[in-house]
Amino acid sequence: MWCDNCCLFCPLRAGGSVYAAFLALYQIAGAILLFRFGDFFFFHYPEAQIYGGYAAAQGVMASLMVIAFSNKNYMWTRVCFRLYPIIVFLGAVRAGIMAWELDNFKSNIVWECQNGGLLWQPEDKRNQQPDQYDPTKDHKRTMPMGFCDAGVDRFTAFFTTCLVIDFVLMLYLLFLIWRFYIRLRHFPMQPGKYDAYD
Repeated sequence: MWCDNCCLFCPLRAGGSVYAAFLALYQIAGAILLFRFGDFFFFHYPEAQIYGGYAAAQGVMASLMVIAFSNKNYMWTRVCFRLYPIIVFLGAVRAGIMAWELDNFKSNIVWECQNGGLLWQPEDKRNQQPDQYDPTKDHKRTMPMGFCDAGVDRFTAFFTTCLVIDFVLMLYLLFLIWRFYIRLRHFPMQPGKYDAYD
């Protein structure tokens, strides 16, 4: 017999709603951080924007799942169940690429930390016209120095761990939406007989 709400304190529908809302909030917060500071860690434009857009898409999908769980809506549940495996697969690919990039471009992040949090620039651009090149003028934003204070190695290890945890959380949400979808298929909503979903 399948566990409908494994690791949740609430029944499937209520627990799924709360869990999906939590994922939506933290994914949207992650998207905002990537849009704002991502180019300090991912140096090929528009990498940071792509990763931020993907996190925003995850947040939107989790919000749709909140609607599906809350309204007991078969159509939205089916849409989420069909689309979310694609999001999860892309999440695994994204996590791998981001972890690889962070590991391979640590020296760029170190350079930013050593130069007051300025955005990294290729050496040829820095040395091309030294009289006219003013990094503080070209890049008004600076990286929060808290990242540097934590240490680049520690920060990249922490970020990679968070990517793995994020992937596990997505897998669990996929499991919950699958269980809810199966319930709706096998036990269509009937007046007075839907208490088991609450």
